[in-house]
Amino acid sequence: MSKYTDANYIHEAGTKAMKASMFKYKTQLYEINHLLETAHIQKAMEDGTYKPEPGLKFGIKERGHARYITSAATADKAVNHITCDEYLTPLLQKYLQYDNSSSQVGKGVAFHRHRFEIQLRKYYEREGTNEGYIGFSDFSGYYDNIVHEVALAQFSQYLAREIKDPEELADVMDKLRLAFRTFELDVSRFADEEIEKMYHEKVRSTLNVGVPSSALTGEKMLRKGADIGNQVSQNTGIFLPVPIDNYVKIVCAVKGYGRYSDDFYIIDKSKEHLQEVMAGVRQWAEKLGIIINEKKTRVCKLSGQYRHLQVLYSLQEDGRIIRKISPKAITRERRKLKAYKRKMEAGIMTYEEIENSYKSWICANYKYMSRQQIRNMTNLYKDLFGKEPTWKKNGHGRLRWLMAH
Repeated sequence: MSKYTDANYIHEAGTKAMKASMFKYKTQLYEINHLLETAHIQKAMEDGTYKPEPGLKFGIKERGHARYITSAATADKAVNHITCDEYLTPLLQKYLQYDNSSSQVGKGVAFHRHRFEIQLRKYYEREGTNEGYIGFSDFSGYYDNIVHEVALAQFSQYLAREIKDPEELADVMDKLRLAFRTFELDVSRFADEEIEKMYHEKVRSTLNVGVPSSALTGEKMLRKGADIGNQVSQNTGIFLPVPIDNYVKIVCAVKGYGRYSDDFYIIDKSKEHLQEVMAGVRQWAEKLGIIINEKKTRVCKLSGQYRHLQVLYSLQEDGRIIRKISPKAITRERRKLKAYKRKMEAGIMTYEEIENSYKSWICANYKYMSRQQIRNMTNLYKDLFGKEPTWKKNGHGRLRWLMAH
């Protein structure tokens, strides 16, 4: 029996799908009718009539860039959980480099920063000097420009090694294709030549913002892009650049390499060799339909100061690693708190939401901040909201001490 038609798998996946959004009306409705919803999904899978909904898209503005976040229907989230939790994540995990750090259990920003520091220390131990170079780059408009044909072909290639039953493999690939269909952009108003160019140029998920519905006929669809917020997109973002990771680590034998989603770094003693590796990365990126962000591509001396994931680093002559938070990150958080204050006064946000947001930020960054920076942030918070955040009695003792002193 296929896992997609097994009521136990569907029911368990539905439970997972509800966890993150129990506050939503539709999620609560799904919970009330959980058994009935499970039966509906099972029947649609058996009949071959299952078709995911496009999902609800809402815009956000992050660091000056407008983008869409997609919230899928709970039933579709359940199906995606089966696809990702039962197939993509467990079967493809072994093909990922250890320093591929984003959106995986036990990994994240803190893990990546820790591994980055380990790479710097290992370089110093290996070479006995802080003389060397580090290259940084990222993928431009990464999720918006994932080419469906390329991503599906890569999934098919690797899953075929792990799933021996042809029918089961075809079933998984069918669900992946259905999920990717919901990512397509309506480009009916464009000429065929313009659409062809879009497959080789950068496009944005906001392409149809402000376009009248009469122009979105569904006659022509752009099979490019992956919705942020969808679990299949998350797995795709992790897995698509695997050939690039393997090229750098295995073919070029670069020991100091890591990737966090669309950001990556390369550490090398020779600037010339580093540039050769980057040339190969560009070739692989072109094959995968990934666009390298040349504006953010840079090479720095290890002995200098360089920023990675909002932290400034420098490798010293004696092997010490100097690290401190980027001033831009503090400025952005100060502006955010002031904006939150206005939203709270307008009734758009609650104090609890603001407090949780700030506590999340300060806990993630205080280790990279000076005492003065922590005091300044504490004073700003108190000036805006009249009190300090509340902390658990036995938690974040070091942070509470720093804020008090």
